[in-house]
Amino acid sequence: MRRRIVIVSGFQVINNPRVVKEADALSELGHDVTVLAAINNLADLPRIMQITGNKPWHHIPVLDLSDRRPVNLFRHFMMRLKARAAREALVKFGFEHPLQLGHDTGALLRAARSIDADLYSLHLEKSLWVGQQLLADGRKIRVDVEDWYTEDGLPTDRTRRPVKLMRRAEAELLNNAVHSTATSQAMADALVAAYGCPMPEVIHNSFPTGDRDHIDGRNLDRNNRTLPSICWFSQTIGPGRGLETLVAALPLLPSKVEVHLRGTPRAGFIEHLVADLPAAIKNLIYVHPQVPQSELLSRLSEHDIGYCGELSDCISRDVTITNKVFEYMRAGQAIVASNTLGQTEVATIAPDAVRIFAQGNAQSLAAALGPLVENPAARQAASKASVDALLHHFSWEISKDRLQRQVTGYLESLA
Repeated sequence: MRRRIVIVSGFQVINNPRVVKEADALSELGHDVTVLAAINNLADLPRIMQITGNKPWHHIPVLDLSDRRPVNLFRHFMMRLKARAAREALVKFGFEHPLQLGHDTGALLRAARSIDADLYSLHLEKSLWVGQQLLADGRKIRVDVEDWYTEDGLPTDRTRRPVKLMRRAEAELLNNAVHSTATSQAMADALVAAYGCPMPEVIHNSFPTGDRDHIDGRNLDRNNRTLPSICWFSQTIGPGRGLETLVAALPLLPSKVEVHLRGTPRAGFIEHLVADLPAAIKNLIYVHPQVPQSELLSRLSEHDIGYCGELSDCISRDVTITNKVFEYMRAGQAIVASNTLGQTEVATIAPDAVRIFAQGNAQSLAAALGPLVENPAARQAASKASVDALLHHFSWEISKDRLQRQVTGYLESLA
């Protein structure tokens, strides 16, 4: 039976592929799916339209800054003004308010309430308070914990967030949702321990394996293919991502390697990062701009080793598994990853694909990289193990099946 499902996000779909994959998966079952999102920048509109233009689901931006009409710009200005006042109230007086989760939180709730759905799927911080209100209305929700929001960021960051409000919302949603999902077993276990909630289903942050058939085979990044190549990517290239450890390990390696970083660097960071390196090593570090998700896999596949240097500087980062690991697997790379709980979970399942090192420890990283750098056969074996692990344990197709079975099980109970 065709049911109506509303995915509550409030973020741009280009910045939240997990929502897009869920919308695709649930639409595939024949349901009427609506994504409540946003358009924050006129320049992003073409990329957003590229994603949403031919989809079977509805895309509704609760905030649309591509609409340059004065009335819309004034509305947005007033929303931001109220949110700024709420943030100042938190800093000065400790007063918590939903607007501290995002200036469009109220608009997100109004949009959700305007649709009479059989199920509301909650994503990201803005949806926490929205989900509480939907529960109070008697509506049925599911919740996806992509990050552990109340345990995300450094302690100084959390002083500027309504953590008590968020924690109450997390507890209520996880204990009253028809079902929930998380990005790793480590995170699911931690949520159960914290809130006594039912065990969330694990939905990995991976992407379709069929995209491997469209790798373009071009060489756009590497300069010397006789040297092993290490790559890393993120939206932002900056501190606290383990790059300092990678650079410190380079002089300890038995031979030269190319290092390729992809993302938007913070001002002055690259210069500071490589300042103490010898010129012979520094000249083998390359920085590349971001590329669309559709091109990322092709660029990653040029390289031999994928680097995941995450630091356990907060509980959320420790227990999650970033999409880097799975993108490196899709690209058929050997993987070297720091010993966060989430990445150790992957290495336990795929020990031949993922080599673990002690986070922040350059000597440990060099020891993990050394055999891969020196031995092409070791790189080739790890590459094959990566693809095998993806196909048998971590592919989006496996997670999609879990998600579809979970949602179908609930919706069939309504009949």
